Amino acid sequence: MREFHKRSLVKAISWRVVATLTTMAVVYLFTRRLTLAVEIGAVEVVAKLLFYYGHERIWNWISWGKLRHPLDQLAVSRELEPEHLDEIKTRLEELGYL
Repeated sequence: MREFHKRSLVKAISWRVVATLTTMAVVYLFTRRLTLAVEIGAVEVVAKLLFYYGHERIWNWISWGKLRHPLDQLAVSRELEPEHLDEIKTRLEELGYL
């Protein structure tokens, strides 16, 4: 299963919020300088957001460790008939997906 770029971007942003707050807290604990903590956090968030997004997209190309859906190679070129849907459901149940 592949991810859309939008999903990777949202994941990267949510992680960056958590990670940047952590970085800012550590800088503040060591220096007791709030301004420095915020400045380092601002630079860090942009740099690491870009690197994380690229890292995530590269890993999306790597198939190792991903489970393939049993129907991902099925070419569907028209609307499925009810009996086909039943057949697909039965096959997915047999494989333990449902």
